[in-house]
Amino acid sequence: MYLVDSQKVYLQMAPYKTIMKEKLEKGQARYAKLMRQCTTLYKATLGKSGYSLIVEIDGVDKTLHKTEDVTKKLISLL
Repeated sequence: MYLVDSQKVYLQMAPYKTIMKEKLEKGQARYAKLMRQCTTLYKATLGKSGYSLIVEIDGVDKTLHKTEDVTKKLISLL
């Protein structure tokens, strides 16, 4: 089972960096548009990663399942 820290991935995306730079807030049209771009990019990156099951960090009991953090790998695919 592969783990990802989605927040770290989003922080590396150009649209998300724009949100941070422009200090946009939830509820603003530009924020919503850029977040849709981030979500589309994130889903595409997950798809091209080749991993069959990716779970958010802390989304699974690591004592019960063998896990590997693939956050850096996903960032490299952006």
